[in-house]
Amino acid sequence: MLRKAQRALSQSRALSDSESESESDAPSEEDAYPTDDERPRSSTDKDKDKDKERLDKHSKPRKDLAKRSSKHAPTEITSKRPVTRRRTVVESKAPIPRDPRFLHITGTYDPQKFKSHYTFLSTLHTSELSTLRSNLSLARKLLLNSPKELRAAREREVGRLELAVKRAESSVNRDKREKVEMEALDRVGREEREKRKKGKAGWWMKSAEKKELLMKARYDAIASSGGKRAVKKAIEKKQKKQSQKEKRSRPFPAPGRTHSNPNDASISTGSNNINIGSGSGQKRTRSTLDEERTQPSKKRRKF
Repeated sequence: MLRKAQRALSQSRALSDSESESESDAPSEEDAYPTDDERPRSSTDKDKDKDKERLDKHSKPRKDLAKRSSKHAPTEITSKRPVTRRRTVVESKAPIPRDPRFLHITGTYDPQKFKSHYTFLSTLHTSELSTLRSNLSLARKLLLNSPKELRAAREREVGRLELAVKRAESSVNRDKREKVEMEALDRVGREEREKRKKGKAGWWMKSAEKKELLMKARYDAIASSGGKRAVKKAIEKKQKKQSQKEKRSRPFPAPGRTHSNPNDASISTGSNNINIGSGSGQKRTRSTLDEERTQPSKKRRKF
């Protein structure tokens, strides 16, 4: 029995050794199929490898920078980059044009303070007006005795000086008017403040009352300087200006209709005009006009 067992064990070992030798001699699956390294590489594979290397290079872990406390805090930059010696200490912004009259620093407009600070302007306007008037009189004298070749230039100079004189006169008149109006308003304001101190309730002037007050103050100033005649002249001038304004705003008459005489009226019928009514008081209607046309014309005798 022992011998049989030893014999079977030796046979099994021989079989296992033969199987292992056959497996080593047979080609494996890895040997049957070539790997990526043994396979011939194409241009696309090379491009893919380059892209992979590039991505690996850029996908290196970066050093995490500390987060800013707020968005207005300065950003951290790398210390490897050299710092330039030229630095902008103060950032220069684009120039913004500003009008000092409308800045909040200048405050609100006060006409009384403005007049007190710029009182010299009225004296400058009056002196300028006197200078221009003297220059205009001199230019007119030169124009009378000017030769033919200089007459056109001197006429232009006279026209320019006349316009300058008109502008200066308007500025002087405006200064006088503003002074009179301001004095009138100041007087009313002082009276109202005194009444409030005595216990009167608050009162504010209406626009119509203010307009009437300023007009009265202007006419009083004209009367004090030129008398009643000057006031009458100013009123006539204002009335004339108002009538011209109304005439300009008046609608134009219809085409083909004219009113030469208030007693006569004309009606346009095509190319013929029919006059209805006359200065002698006779009333002529359309029917009477038709009858006159149909009747034969009577010749008048000449005596």
